[in-house]
Parts: sequence; structure tokens; C-alpha cells
Amino acid sequence: MSRSSVQSILTNPAYTGRMVYSGIEIPGATPAILSRELFDAAQKQLKVNAVRSSRHVKHQYLLRGHIRCRRCGRTYDGSVVNNGGRRYRCLGRRTLWTGAPERCHNKGWSADLLESLVWSELERYLGDRNLIIGQLEAHRNDASQVGILDGQLADIELHLKTVDREQRQLLQWALKGFPEDQVETENKRLNKARETLVAQKTETEAQLRVSREAVLSVPKLEAVVEHLRKGIANLDFEGRRQVLDALSVTVWLDGSSIGVTGTIDVENDSIVHTLS
Repeated sequence: MSRSSVQSILTNPAYTGRMVYSGIEIPGATPAILSRELFDAAQKQLKVNAVRSSRHVKHQYLLRGHIRCRRCGRTYDGSVVNNGGRRYRCLGRRTLWTGAPERCHNKGWSADLLESLVWSELERYLGDRNLIIGQLEAHRNDASQVGILDGQLADIELHLKTVDREQRQLLQWALKGFPEDQVETENKRLNKARETLVAQKTETEAQLRVSREAVLSVPKLEAVVEHLRKGIANLDFEGRRQVLDALSVTVWLDGSSIGVTGTIDVENDSIVHTLS
């Protein structure tokens, strides 16, 4: 099957068995070749590919689609400056284009310099077995915290139920004519307590997810890293782009500070590492 045929199938909802004529959906009009879930997933990936595609551009940018601004959260885009050099700049600097109330003043970067720094760090990381295994051990230590975190989460949820009960009681007070200022003061206290507990619950649940996903096999991880490491120094531009995509690399910029996060996927488990 040709690439254009595949593209046609992945972008045409009729292949999911859904047909629309004059604004009216006709169920079962065509046989379903793709599941709705697979079709939706394909649309998301095609959007990502469109953003990261290096075709039809005059200048190549290795990190296109992989850079985020820590100050405003927007992406960095590649552009050419007056002297012909390539640079990455935060899209938040373009206030008219983004509609942002204020222009982001985060630093722009020389594309040559930033790409060299990020790729060198990636090669160093993949070439350092002890560094990766050390990260694995840290994840295993996280796994030992599951029981403790479960207990903390149970306590937080118990306190939230108490706040709910007290607010219901407060409503009864208000209906019985208790002083308005007293009811308002107590309600503010309870709302503040709820806000704190919800924040603690969110953080604890995030820690639990990390801990529960922390059981990894050293041999499996070593095999994946070895596969990535083979020939990485000799990859061409597209090969490097594929590595960045496979590792879900994100470069976070804040002034002169560079942070790099990525994920090594090991048969549905994953290990996330932060470089700086």
C-alpha cells in the first residue's frame, strides 16, 4: 500500500464506519476498517508529526517541536536572524501572534549551540551505564514508598470528608440564623483547609503513580539503552530526530538554564530522567 493510501485511510472518518451526508450522520453506511480509538489516536499523532516535520523548510532545526519555555509555557520556534544564523525564540515574544497580554522575555538561543549542547548531553547519558542504573535504583526506592503514600492519601481523604461534614453543618447554622459574620469566617477557614488538602492530595497521587511504575528490570533496561546507543554518534539529521521523538525529549529553557527531560520506554514501563 502506498504512503498516500495510508494517509487517506488515517484521515478519513468513513473508514471507521461513520458517514456524514449534508450534515446528517448515516450509521453503518460503510464497513468499519479502523476502530474509533485507533482513528482518534492517529489524528493526534498526525498533528504532532505536522508540528515536528522538517519538510518544506529552508533551514533544518533539530529541536523543532521539542523546546518549551519555563516562563510562559509556550514552545520555541526556529528562525533566521539578520546575519543568516539560526536561532530558537519563544513564541511568547510575539504578543500580536499569540494574543498574550504581555510579551515573554525569555532568552533566545543560537540553534547551533543549543543543538550541540542537548545532543552531547544525550550521548553522554546513553553512554553512561552507571548513570542509568543509578536512576533505576532511585525508581526502585520510590517503589518502597507505596505503602506510606497510600496511608497518607487515606488520611487526606478522611480530612476532606471531615471538611465536607463541617460545611454541611455550617449550612444548617446559617439556616438557623447564626450570626452572618461568624458563618462567613468559619466558611473561609473551611475553604482554605479544603484548598490545602486538595493540593496535598494531587501531589500525593502524583508520587503514588511514580512509585507504582517504578518496578523495572535491569536487563530489559540495559537492552533498550544498548539498542539506542548503537550508532547514535553517526546518525544523520532525520535519524537524530527519530531518537528525540522516541525518547519524548523536551528541552526546557529559562534564561541561561537548560533542562532536558526524556522517557525510556521498556515494554509498557518507563523511566523518566532529567538532565541539566
